Amino acid sequence: MDFFSVINIFGLLFNIILIVPHIVYAKTHTYDMTIFDNRAMLYIDRIGRYCSVFLMFVNIGLLEGGFTSDYMKKYWIISSIVLSVIYVLLWLVFFKTEKKSVAYAIIIISALIIIQSGILQVKTLLLTFGIVYLIGELYMASKFFRK
Repeated sequence: MDFFSVINIFGLLFNIILIVPHIVYAKTHTYDMTIFDNRAMLYIDRIGRYCSVFLMFVNIGLLEGGFTSDYMKKYWIISSIVLSVIYVLLWLVFFKTEKKSVAYAIIIISALIIIQSGILQVKTLLLTFGIVYLIGELYMASKFFRK
């Protein structure tokens, strides 16, 4: 087993695109973590996020089928690039406005990238954790914008 059969380079690049705006926002803004009163949902959000990030670029060989054809891989790369561009543009808008609707759009686009990756790569765990990520992030955003 070689390095490139374990690491998905495109998945790693899409992960970097998904993570960098979160890091920039966390470094430039402070927010009160006490508004998240449901600790279980906080952990669900974190588990979904970190497992999705890991499974996007690491092939663990458990419940994975891989792409069913080369066309599926090309479709995944092109559609993920398009969704990533939309994702970055939404973050730029969010940095300026901090509107709830833009935050929800960011969450949906990022979850769509993850869930689509799980479906097209036939990675059951990635699909599952993508759904967990979506549920956790939507809950966190609903609490964050209720303040």
